[in-house]
Formats: sequence, C-alpha cells, structure tokens
Amino acid sequence: MNLLRGLFFVLFIVEFSELQGKHGFFSKALLKGEVIENMSKAKFVAGIYAPAKYLYEFKDKLTDADRETEIVCTAFILSKTEIITNAHCVAGAPYAYVVAGTKVASDKNQKIEIKVEKENIAWHPHYSHLIVGAFDIAKLTLKTPLKFSDTVGSIKLVDKDYKLNNSSEVVTVYGYGVLNNIEPMILRRCDANYISDVERAITFNSVQTLYFTTGEATNDGKILTPGDSGGPIVSKTSGKIVGISVGTNKTTGGRGMFLPIASFLGFIHDPKSVKPLPPSLTSNEAKFIANIAVPGKFLTLTKKAYANADEDDQIQFNAIILSETEILTCAHNVLGAPYVYVIVNKLSSNATELKVTEDQIEIHEKYSLSGFAFDVAKITLKERLEFNENVGSIDSVDKNYKLNDPSEIVSVYGDMTLDGTERTRRYDTKYLDGAICKPKLSAAFDANHLMCYTLDESMGTPFTFGGPMVSKKNNKLVGMTIFRFPDEPVIFQPIAPLLDWIRKPRCNQRRRI
Repeated sequence: MNLLRGLFFVLFIVEFSELQGKHGFFSKALLKGEVIENMSKAKFVAGIYAPAKYLYEFKDKLTDADRETEIVCTAFILSKTEIITNAHCVAGAPYAYVVAGTKVASDKNQKIEIKVEKENIAWHPHYSHLIVGAFDIAKLTLKTPLKFSDTVGSIKLVDKDYKLNNSSEVVTVYGYGVLNNIEPMILRRCDANYISDVERAITFNSVQTLYFTTGEATNDGKILTPGDSGGPIVSKTSGKIVGISVGTNKTTGGRGMFLPIASFLGFIHDPKSVKPLPPSLTSNEAKFIANIAVPGKFLTLTKKAYANADEDDQIQFNAIILSETEILTCAHNVLGAPYVYVIVNKLSSNATELKVTEDQIEIHEKYSLSGFAFDVAKITLKERLEFNENVGSIDSVDKNYKLNDPSEIVSVYGDMTLDGTERTRRYDTKYLDGAICKPKLSAAFDANHLMCYTLDESMGTPFTFGGPMVSKKNNKLVGMTIFRFPDEPVIFQPIAPLLDWIRKPRCNQRRRI
C-alpha cells in the first residue's frame, strides 16, 4: 500500500554526497571564491576534524579502506571556548579537533589544534542524519580556551528578532573548500545573495531553511565545493553572523542551503535548554491508537488532487480504539470514501488490516465541510478485534467532564513528523479554551464546541488528525485532534459533549457532502 502524505507536508530532496579525498570524507557545502590571504580578515573562522567511522552521517557508508579517514568541516568562533559547526560534522564522534588561525586547514604545521571530547560536543536534539539540513547545528565547548590574536578571534551573532527580509542584502560565505576534490583545503570567501521564501517553491516544515546563490560556478558546473559545511554566513551590513551553511539542494541547480542563526540562539546560548523530541512509542504504549488508510481519489477533501491516482494511493490518518468493534476518527478523514482500511498494531510485525465499507461508517449529522465542529466519525467493525498487550481500548471521561483548568496537562498521541521522519509519539501540552482560540483561527472555528492546544514550533509538524488526547490527571480520553493551520494553534474536539452520539445505536446510514 503506497501511503501518500503530500497534502499535509512537503519534504524536499537535497544532495548531500560524501566526496573522498586524501584527508577523507568531506560534505558538499559551499562555493568557489576569493582565497583568504590574511587571516586577520577571517580570524573567526575555524575548522573541525572528526573520525568518519563514528559519525552518524558516514559510518554506514564507509568501505574498509575508508575506516580511518576524517571528515573535515568549517566552523566559527563565538568566544574563546565556544565553537559552532554543523551537527553532521560531529554527531556520534567520541572526539573532534578544532583548528584555528590558518588559511590552509590541511597543513597541520600551520594550525592551532585543540581536542574536544564527546561530553563537550552538543548537537541540536532535533537533528537527524536521515534528513539533510533540519536542525543541523552543533556547539563545541573548549576546556582549553583559545588565545586570541591577530589571526584568531570571535564574531558576534545577530539578535533573535533579526529577519532576513531584504533579498538585495549581500552576505559573505566562508569555508575551507576543496576545489575539484583536490587538496589543499584553503579558506575562501564569496559574496552572495540569499533567496527569500517567496522565491523558492519547496520548503522544510521543521525549520526555516534558506538558500543563497553566488552567481559563480566551478569548472564542473557547481557553485559549491566539498569541505565547507558549517561555514559562517556574515552580513555585509552589520558584520554579524546571520547563518550557517548546511548543504546544497540539487533541485535548485546547486544553490547553497543554510540555517538562519536567529532561529537557533536558544540552542547556541544553552544547548540543554532545547527540549528533546517526544520519544517514539512502543506497540504497548500506543495500543489504543489505530490508523485509517483512505483512497485519496474518493475522499471528499482530496478527490480533485487525487483524481488521476490509483486506488492503491492512500492517505493515512490516526484513529482511536474505543472497543473491540468501535473506532473513532475525524469525519473529514473518511467522508466520501466507499471503503477504508483500519490498521491496528502497526508498530509491530503483526499489524492487522481490516477493510471497512461505507455502510460501517457513520458521520455526525451536524458535521459540515464549511466548519470544524462535530468533525467526528464512528466505524463499527463486523469482526471483533482481538485485544492483547499491543491492541486495546482507552476509557473516555464521562459526559459531565469539563476541560476548565488551563494548567491541566494533556498528552497528544499520534503520528508526528518532528525530525524529518514520521513516528508514533506522545506530545504533552496545555489546552486553550474556545474563547481564546477563536481570535487566532478562522471564522469557521466554533468556540462553543471546539478548543485548541499550543504547539512548540521548534518541535516540528504534527500529523495527528484523528489522534487521541489523554488527560495526564486521570489517563482518560478527553479529546481528538482534528485540524491545524500553519503557525496556528491545533484544533481539537472535546470528547465529553460527543459521548451521547458516540454511544447511541447506529443510524445505518452514511452521509455524503
């Protein structure tokens, strides 16, 4: 079954190849540019060496002959003890070396070299080597401070409110690039213009990633060269760091890709202050969660987009197991489909998939595509689910239960894309009442029947439509996630007002809109 997620989030494919040279593996990153002859003009630029065989990005890609190679990246000096680079340059390494004060990183006779042990290497907790660019930043803390001089020094960062909103602004990109995969690794810089969000067709959801272009190309037709990952991007106007290079996007002709520093100041100043990602759940922890797989060409909300798709092209949503024969999900997840698949125990090798026809699906009679209230559907199974340690139900609060304590914590369950990959997770948060939500959301939001919860944007994108919300206080079902607008609170349907409808006998009819 081919499960498509295209209508709800877009991830783009980038080229992040390893290029082998005498020194080892280098990340493709930056550009051809002017050689730095006087290090006093780039004294804040440093280099990073780490053993490739330990790095998450490379260890599964090495041949036996490459086991002892090193990856070499660029970095910048924030203070005498603070170095910033890419996460992929150090993640997994038991140690790394910081080099400073040299224009030729490959000449060990010209550099200051300090060893940094694993406990002093921190990469962003949301970083994943499985997706290029997202949260690709790391901080190294030196036990032996650098000695500042005419060739070694620091640079300041822009503040948290800084926005790159003028595409005519010129930035300077630095890096120890290797032209044509041939040594030496010489420090270069090149002026560039960044490309605004408006001008690019594809974007990460998980982090604001920008592009830059230099207008130059090497003799192999690319503007970027290996060895420059982690290089600083400096504003020509303020002289401060505005970004850090992370890779290239082959779909845009090799444009450079970078993280805007203003989005990562919290991590840079205190890496421990960033919340770790919610953990992936085990089958037992997610036993009351089901999935709904729906042919997109029939679903009312998506049939135009999937008009030419095969029936095996499915969109997948979350659902809640209420009993051995009752499944709850959003109305918009199933409306219009002549059949859907209910999948339980999907986290194990013994997943069960049941085909459900439209006569087994009941949609709330008050639901309308023009709004979000009563966005609920109940599926009645003809064959009973076999409950075990990995498949089970969850109890609901009673119909008199009210979410009226804003300090109450609820757990949101479901499939979430938080680090570039989709996993079933639990996310703890606080809810907001309808009166607070309404001014933030569209006119279609019904404050009398709906509520919302906040989402930490740094955590990524939820994909939990139909997923359960469980009270941390009583461990019972209190709500169901139904929708989210970009950069807005997540809308959910409280369960208590729906219990009479959920528990009533079936009407034996299916409504189409």
